[in-house]
Amino acid sequence: MRIDAVVLGLSPTGLYALRELHAAGYAVAGADRSAGCARYSRAAQTSWLARDDEELVARLHRLADTQAAPPLLLPTNDHYIELLGARRDELAPRFRFAGCYGGVAAELLDKQRFHALCRRHGVATPGVWLLADAQALDDAAADIPCPCLLKPALVHKARPFLRGAKLLIARTRDELRQLAATVPRDSGAWLVQEIVPGPESEITVFGAYVDATGRAQQGFVARKLRQYPPGFGSASLALSADCTQTRTLSQDFLRAIGFHGICGTEFKRDPRDGRLKLIEINPRPTLWFALSHAAGKRIAAACARDLRGEPAAEDVEQRDGVLWRYALKDLAAARFYRRRGADFVLPAPQTAAAAGACGRSWAVFDGRDPLPALMEPLLFLRKLFAGRA
Repeated sequence: MRIDAVVLGLSPTGLYALRELHAAGYAVAGADRSAGCARYSRAAQTSWLARDDEELVARLHRLADTQAAPPLLLPTNDHYIELLGARRDELAPRFRFAGCYGGVAAELLDKQRFHALCRRHGVATPGVWLLADAQALDDAAADIPCPCLLKPALVHKARPFLRGAKLLIARTRDELRQLAATVPRDSGAWLVQEIVPGPESEITVFGAYVDATGRAQQGFVARKLRQYPPGFGSASLALSADCTQTRTLSQDFLRAIGFHGICGTEFKRDPRDGRLKLIEINPRPTLWFALSHAAGKRIAAACARDLRGEPAAEDVEQRDGVLWRYALKDLAAARFYRRRGADFVLPAPQTAAAAGACGRSWAVFDGRDPLPALMEPLLFLRKLFAGRA
């Protein structure tokens, strides 16, 4: 059986990659550690579950033994990015994958290293501090901008103090000082991140495949309207809408750091100074990339064509005004703002632009490939019950 590409990850993000590569004429396989909705897509020639990385790598080598040409490896989550980085020398002779997994991707995934990278290149980004212990947190509280969030480096040491929460939020410096004073002295290091104020609907995103020369192919820009978890999660409602500044800042920075591969950048406009602040760069496809496909862009396909030595496809202008929704998560996000939004650290997002959409796209649902949408709620319930067991 011919396999041109293996999508690593079977989440809705992996589903986007499977569908786009299949539509471009490639024979695609999927792999993951647990079943996701993409496992049930007719876009996959085959798919398999690997209990651990050793089993996956062994399976990949067996696949390579049967192929006339090296297959493409496309990671769609951070775990598989780290795997490609760790096993690059072993896999590179037998597979094709983007150059970012040899170095810069690791910097983009680490909050502190990413912050330092932005600072070196003069790109505005929210502040990040790793403080060695509760005393260091207490000492720095007066100088950290607020609002901000706090995460323990050693979750198990702070679990009783967190009382089920994954992070803490300080809206003001007084709140931060109070938190710092009550943090257990033996809770270990704390990561503090500045929160850019304003609604999450002020977030713009850029996606593209950046080739080895630094040229961004199939560049796409959209605006988040809502996300889940609220304030600090992935898009749940987004609209294709070009933003020249987001596009330019993204392309210039990616070229400056020598990035090669698929990426999704995220900016938020800071109402305090009017500047776009770079929140993160994902060195892979992201959840909202199905919107780029609906708007006429072919990011995953551009990566496959380039790494396989095929000529680039025509790069048409994106179609603005297409609305994308991840229904399950967006319902939860909308419910959160209706019931608890008044007490949240950020104001409710502005979603009125959704009413003027000229087209619609979904994270999972596709009438031509219906099984993933049917299976996703069942997989979610299974995961929920497993977590409670």
